[in-house]
Order: sequence, then structure tokens, then C-alpha cells
Amino acid sequence: MRIGGILSALLWCAMPLTALATPDFRSTEVHADRSVTFRFYEPHAARVDLVLENRADRLPMQKSADGVWSVTTASLRPEIYGYRFAIDGQARTVHDPQNQIRRYGNDLLLIPGKPPQPWEEAGSPTGAVRSHSYTSKVVTGLPGNRSEFVVYTPPGYDLKAKPYPVLYLLHVWGDRSDSWNQFGQANLILDNLIAQGKARSMVVVMPLGYGERKFADDYGLWGDHVAVERNLRLFEKALLTEVMPQVESIYNVRKDAVGTAILGASMGGLESTVIGLSHPDRFGWVGGESSALINLDFDTEIPSFTKSARPVWMVCGREDELLESNRRLATWLQGKGQAVRFEEPEGTHSYIVWREGLVQFASTIF
Repeated sequence: MRIGGILSALLWCAMPLTALATPDFRSTEVHADRSVTFRFYEPHAARVDLVLENRADRLPMQKSADGVWSVTTASLRPEIYGYRFAIDGQARTVHDPQNQIRRYGNDLLLIPGKPPQPWEEAGSPTGAVRSHSYTSKVVTGLPGNRSEFVVYTPPGYDLKAKPYPVLYLLHVWGDRSDSWNQFGQANLILDNLIAQGKARSMVVVMPLGYGERKFADDYGLWGDHVAVERNLRLFEKALLTEVMPQVESIYNVRKDAVGTAILGASMGGLESTVIGLSHPDRFGWVGGESSALINLDFDTEIPSFTKSARPVWMVCGREDELLESNRRLATWLQGKGQAVRFEEPEGTHSYIVWREGLVQFASTIF
């Protein structure tokens, strides 16, 4: 399903519904000022809260006589918002039964922009997306030792043209190689930025970002520094010795550092910053979004750091628990004379920050 289809479905969530369960209500209603009323039916609850993506606090909802709880937000900027409901203060949340468009625990709602935002369908020429599967000799625990990567090629991609710059885009923990397109709208973003002349035509490679497959299934391993380091180093080897050689043999891409960029979010941000800064001969443009840098000794992790003429690009939301560790990396880099462009937008550990960060990064590189 193309992203446009998903976004159309998201728009449907804000439209009137003709067949609703009793009592009759709409679970989401987007108003002209881009505020949103959320509703949820739970007549037996003593308390219901709205959990809205990119907000650190929960929003208390008010109960009506028919058992429908509601809350209206302040005006929200155009974006794709995840949301869910918490019952009686429980940590476990529940879905909106009227909304089947979901990202893991979140239901999704598009608040469209006028004009459309870079992650919305805007009638731009479309690039192609292709998935590749290969046998990995590096990554451990894969079924059949099969790993994968997804490649976006821009509109008008030509094997005989001048080689295209290439961006390696790394996903968050728990995601897969197609997640940057499915949830981050990376292909739509590139289509629109290229069509508007805001970004160079580029190839984007999105690999499966694990060195050990079991790391993807156990969040508790983040508390084990040895496991984090092992996953990072195995993925680094897989990227450099398996994924990149295949991409460079199949696609018409540049192989020099100036024509190669790397960016990731969360786990992918840890990987993109450490790998990118450790290999200046391979990556001339390095960025990290909400990078998972807690408890890292940068002198140990990046012993061969060499100052780059291009700023290292970083973003982390002001309400993100990883903000201080990202600030610490920025300070470490600046202490070595490295220029850093560090954005601290309002927000949490969310795709809203990462999606908008990708727009900025892709508009800057090459």
C-alpha cells in the first residue's frame, strides 16, 4: 500500500462516519483552527486520559452522561499524530475502535497542511521503492541468515546518468527496513522536496538495522552496555561490508564521502553518529535524531574522530529523555573544533521530530 493510500485513510479518520455504534459519536473531529476533539466511549471508567504523540503529559478527558469521554486540544501544527487512551490511570493504553490506521500502540490521525506538508501527497512525480533480501554472514540470529534493505530511487532515476548521491537512513529500535517509508513517509518527503527544488535527487538506502536479531525483541538489552555495543559493531560491519557494496554494485550511486550521507533516529541515531563519525572516509554528511547515546564514552566509541568541514547535524526534542546525552555529544564535538548544528524542537521521542528532522537534513546535504 502506497503512503498516499495510508494518508487518505488517515484523512478519513477525521471525516463524518455514517455507521457508528451506540451512542452515536465521532472519535476524532478536526476543527478549522486545527484543534482536535477526541472522544472515547467507556461508561464504567472513573478516569480516561488522552495520550497524544509529541506531548509528555496526558490530557484528562471529561465524561458526558452517555459515557462518552472527550477533550479538545489546542491548535496543533499540521502533522501525523499518534494517539491512544489510558483508562483509570493505567500504564497500559487502548486503541480507538473507530480507527484502524495504526503504528504499533498508536492510532494515527493526519492534520493536513495548506499547502500540503512534505510528508503529504502533493501530486509530485514519484520515485521507486525496491526491497532487497540477501544472505548475511555478519548479522546473527536471522531466520535463514537472510537480512534486507529497502532502496528509494528518485523520479527520473537513470543508470547511465551521473552517479547520484546516496543517503543511508537508519530506523529506530523495534522497526524494520520499510518503517522509514511506512511511518516516516521518507519516500513522499523525498518526492516532494526534489519536485520543489529543495533537495538534490538522491538514492536513499534503508537497511535492517540490527547486528543481532535478538536485540530487536528484547528492550531490556538496552540496559546491558555489552549487548548494545555488540549489536552496534555487528551492524557497523554489516553496513560497511555487505549492504554498501551491494548498493554500489546495483545502483548508480557515488562512492566518495562527499556524495554519501548517513542519518538515523534513536537506535539508528546511535548507529549513524558513531559509524558516520568513525568513518569520515565513507560518510561526508553525518546526522542523528534523538540518538540513543546514554552512558557512552565518546573517546572510546569514536577514537578515530577527524574534524569535518561539514557540520554534524543533530536534533532531539526538548521533552526527550535522551536530550542530555545528545547535548553531551554536541559539546564533545565542539570541544574538538567540530561545527555542530543542533536543533531542540518542542517534542518527545517521536516520529514527529524525526519526520521533520529528515526534511531538514535532506534539504541540507549534497
